[in-house]
Amino acid sequence: LTEEGLSPIYGAVLESRRIFARIKAYVVYRVAASIVLVLTLSIVIFVTSCAVDSLMIIILALLNDVSMIPVAYDNAKATTKPQLPVAKTLVLQSLFYGLVQAGLSLMFIFSMANNRDERFAIDLNGPNNEGCTGEARGFIWFHLVMVTELMIFSVRAPRFVLLSPLPSMYLVGSVFLTLILGGLLACLLPNFGLHGANLGFIILFNVASFIVVDLMKLQFRKMIGEEPGDVIDNDELLTPKTRTETQKTVEKGERYRTHRESIVGEAD
Repeated sequence: LTEEGLSPIYGAVLESRRIFARIKAYVVYRVAASIVLVLTLSIVIFVTSCAVDSLMIIILALLNDVSMIPVAYDNAKATTKPQLPVAKTLVLQSLFYGLVQAGLSLMFIFSMANNRDERFAIDLNGPNNEGCTGEARGFIWFHLVMVTELMIFSVRAPRFVLLSPLPSMYLVGSVFLTLILGGLLACLLPNFGLHGANLGFIILFNVASFIVVDLMKLQFRKMIGEEPGDVIDNDELLTPKTRTETQKTVEKGERYRTHRESIVGEAD
């Protein structure tokens, strides 16, 4: 900021908006992931008495926390409009991801439990209703690992994930290393013993549900007034174009409107 001209101030504003975008994505992700874990595990336990080992739940939470550290270095883009820390929209987005992903997870788990092909069906009740099998616990555990890990790519993307800026290589590498480690633990640990075919079903379902949820996200953000708007691609100062007095008046009105929209109410 000690350099001459407006360029340092302009660069500082852009970087602050990028930092806010990263913080916002992590907050929404963290709350949503907690909702998915709590709802899915609780409902499965209440309905079937199938409980995943407490130690593995702790390991799942640790894997989530460690794998999300690279979010701090993600390739976020600065928006043309100021980003507002409105609590209501943050909570609504977290609820959207949490409830939708929890609903899809429960549908998937119970549909696999009722699979007519006994080779791939998971037993959530166990012999004599004494508790689920190790493979069923491994199935639930790895599914939750995958759904919570992939969710960050949708949360961080302002638009459809394939049309948004690419995530940093650190984040991609961290997430996929976690998924590989989780898959190995689910298949090789003696108290899990997940079947390879069921591992494939989990991967296919999560990829498909990820795309569906990401498309739903676009409409939901539009409903709550959280459309991403335009982004600024680089840090270079824009060269103003020649404008008529009418154009200047219109642009001035737009700036006043944007300023009014950027005022955060006391309730937020």
